[in-house]
Amino acid sequence: MKKLVLFAALLFGFLSCSSTTEAVTNTQSIEGTWKLVAMSGGITGRTTTPTTNKEIQISKSEVKIYENGTLIATENYTIETKKSIFGGDKQMLVYTSGSPSQSYVLEGNKLLLNDECYDCYQKEYIKKIKS
Repeated sequence: MKKLVLFAALLFGFLSCSSTTEAVTNTQSIEGTWKLVAMSGGITGRTTTPTTNKEIQISKSEVKIYENGTLIATENYTIETKKSIFGGDKQMLVYTSGSPSQSYVLEGNKLLLNDECYDCYQKEYIKKIKS
């Protein structure tokens, strides 16, 4: 009888576990124009502010990088949820050129882009409001 009760308890515990996972969706959009205000990391781990005007413009499929108003690079990307070197699964910009992926966090009008490589940078951007 004790074995039957133990078996029933184990069976109930096993059946009450769920193996389904829910996709995490971000309702905020990263699309827009963003001004770089700080960078931290690298081999020294210092936080620096840019000495020139650096901006990125993110659309549905590409990131355009500007310095002092001049386009210096265009990167095509997709957003994927992947394992991060910082731990856990994170949404990332995955570049088709092979550049390191960047995980991102949106905090109101602030965008944090984290290079997914060791001794790389976290870049902090502020969203530009269209005038």
